Amino acid sequence: MGRKRAPAANTPSSTAQPSPTVTAHPLASEAKTKAMPPREGSRWLRTCVRIVALGAAIAAAYMAKESTHVLCLTSLTSEPPKAQSQNVGFMAQVLQKSKGQNICKPEGVISDTCTDFNGAETLRHRIWSPLDKMIRTKFFRTLKVDLYKPCEFWRTEGSCFQRDCIVKPLDDHNVPEPWQQQTVDHTNFGPFLGSFPRQRLEHSDKDFAIVNDETYGDGIWVDLIENPERFTGYAGAGANAVWMSIYQHNCFGVAPYLQDTAGGWGSQLVNVDGKSMPFVQPPRRRRELLFFLENMSEEERGVTLPTDVPLEYRIFYRIVSGLHASISTHICSDYLNSTTNEWEPNLGCFISRIGAFPDRLQNIYFNFVLLSRAIQKMEPYLANYDYSTGISKDDRAVKRLMPKMLRAVKNSGFVFDEKELFQDEFGPAMKTEFKDNFRNISRIMDCTGCEKCRLWGKTQTLGIATALKALFSYPDKSFRGSFTTLDFKRNEIVALITTYFQFSYSIKGIEMFRGMYQDFVTDWRASQLD
Repeated sequence: MGRKRAPAANTPSSTAQPSPTVTAHPLASEAKTKAMPPREGSRWLRTCVRIVALGAAIAAAYMAKESTHVLCLTSLTSEPPKAQSQNVGFMAQVLQKSKGQNICKPEGVISDTCTDFNGAETLRHRIWSPLDKMIRTKFFRTLKVDLYKPCEFWRTEGSCFQRDCIVKPLDDHNVPEPWQQQTVDHTNFGPFLGSFPRQRLEHSDKDFAIVNDETYGDGIWVDLIENPERFTGYAGAGANAVWMSIYQHNCFGVAPYLQDTAGGWGSQLVNVDGKSMPFVQPPRRRRELLFFLENMSEEERGVTLPTDVPLEYRIFYRIVSGLHASISTHICSDYLNSTTNEWEPNLGCFISRIGAFPDRLQNIYFNFVLLSRAIQKMEPYLANYDYSTGISKDDRAVKRLMPKMLRAVKNSGFVFDEKELFQDEFGPAMKTEFKDNFRNISRIMDCTGCEKCRLWGKTQTLGIATALKALFSYPDKSFRGSFTTLDFKRNEIVALITTYFQFSYSIKGIEMFRGMYQDFVTDWRASQLD
């Protein structure tokens, strides 16, 4: 299939540290060119080019002086302007209106999938109503999570005790009684009567994450609707340590450089002087948007994700990046305005964390497509699953809404081909390494000092892991017939559907911020006429 592959590590990693053999994969080739001696007749031409470049720089400086509302992140030089990159053009397209359209949508095929941005946004609109209503029912809003498991990898700096960091547990009388009845698992006991129970395995060979069994496992019951994912104020070294550990030690060495604006679950990171860095605001004039995005782009540093890596490793990174970007989008969509003390969307937050980085934004769409494909494959199983809670109104709602959502996902067509992965001679070893690294990420979420961030990090990691389990641990035929070979816990189903909603909400948020930018520009134009 024309893909470059390399053997996986001999011993899969089971800690946060990477296997040393992984770094053998080339990430980018360095082309060495030899300068050609200039010809005698070219001196006059070069002098003219320099004069023209100097004139262009003077004109650009004059325009910048006139535009007092533009925030430039790099100073002007005497060099002629660069050609517009494809990625920066994509971001400008996301934020701008285009001729004849009310709101411009990103166009083109989503890399490593079988669909495009328009198809993903169309599907998002079709599933939104049934999905939004369904996650508010008792079955999907109730989850048991172990929030107090100690961090295995480093000594944490302590917990965040701010009001918005704390998770409100669910009272026992609000948990359906069948879920509270814990049965003794006799398979856990040794061969002699009265011996201590064996320690339960954290995962099976088919799992891509640590699965906390609600029946026997530790944890507290929570209401996900009462504990929404939003800005908590949690930031700093502890928040960054979580994501940096994930990217640096569990992404097979293919993650690009992380800018400070990508870190944390809370507010913008503090600068070296201890003061909070303000969010970057976009320009008010459309003609200046490309220059603004070019200055913020990670391409300036030459650190965009390379393509010369195995497909499996690239997809692993896209999953992690998309999860990170989606969480950041939720924070920016529900941000606490310290002046008004109101929760509201923050355009500057979105631009700083997501909007200026094409890879991050595109990976949100990628994860949405990946989850859609998993739900397509699981459709017969999900359609016949028992969602009973004993609350008649909610049980009837799920029976009515689940088929609507499944039908919309099924009718969206073939969106992702999971059979392209793990197929060559290195496939089995790479799949094992893929699982081990993703399980590590679910463990690293225990190192988050913010309870609410830990709740949503663990829930969404489990949701994606459930999708990966469906795609890569079971053949298609397992989801037909009696489903006897399938092993999905209730919390895996809840996490899958909840995570699907979270990514749907992220794409909805992108559309909202797109509209906010249009209003931002329109309001500025109106102010110039006064």
